[in-house]
Amino acid sequence: MDYANSDILVSPKWLDANKDKEDIVIVDSPWEYYSYARAHIPGALCRPGHSYIKALDQEGEETVLVASESELQKLLGDLGIGADSTVVAYDEWGSIFATRLWWVLKYYGFNNVKVLDGGWQNWVSSGFPASFTSSKPKEITKRVDLKVHPEVLVTIDELLQKYDDPAWQVLDVRSGDEYRGHAAHGNKRIGPVPGALHLEWEKMLENSEDIEGVRKFKPAREIKALLEGAGLDES
Repeated sequence: MDYANSDILVSPKWLDANKDKEDIVIVDSPWEYYSYARAHIPGALCRPGHSYIKALDQEGEETVLVASESELQKLLGDLGIGADSTVVAYDEWGSIFATRLWWVLKYYGFNNVKVLDGGWQNWVSSGFPASFTSSKPKEITKRVDLKVHPEVLVTIDELLQKYDDPAWQVLDVRSGDEYRGHAAHGNKRIGPVPGALHLEWEKMLENSEDIEGVRKFKPAREIKALLEGAGLDES
């Protein structure tokens, strides 16, 4: 059994063989810039995760989930990402920020994005070199035409209307403590959406308990079993 979209994940070997191609743009997506400054994949540019995903404001009154179109267009320009680019995102946090970048770009209709499976740790453990100097973005010949795809995102209003609909399945992928209401982690309220199933996102990674280790995605059949075990009905 293979992934439904197996071309999204790439290996260090694939990236090493393709990283110097003109269309490839490698994006290191750490939590903070210092991780990139310490060491990164040769040719990679840096964009911390919070620059394209937003959360509650300081008062906890407003939630902005995605960078605006103008903000994202500036980000793409800063990274040298054009309409013909192939983006390869990675991080050192189990791909949580790399996949968020993939999701945000998908929300705006840019689908030519890949994620380095296992991230920075997999690159290093595979014996590939590190760089300690910042890279310059490539010149953009054609700007990305961004277009919102609302089906990628569920709004609060939509969820309020549908969360108890038998045709809908809500999956909470936060930590067990957050799901059980034992931890807020910056959220204004605790606990899950009523009736939500639970499967912590890290459970879908190999070596999920070792944050310093290589945490690649588990095989598709194992992820399918985890989802079924959580109660998800794919029918």
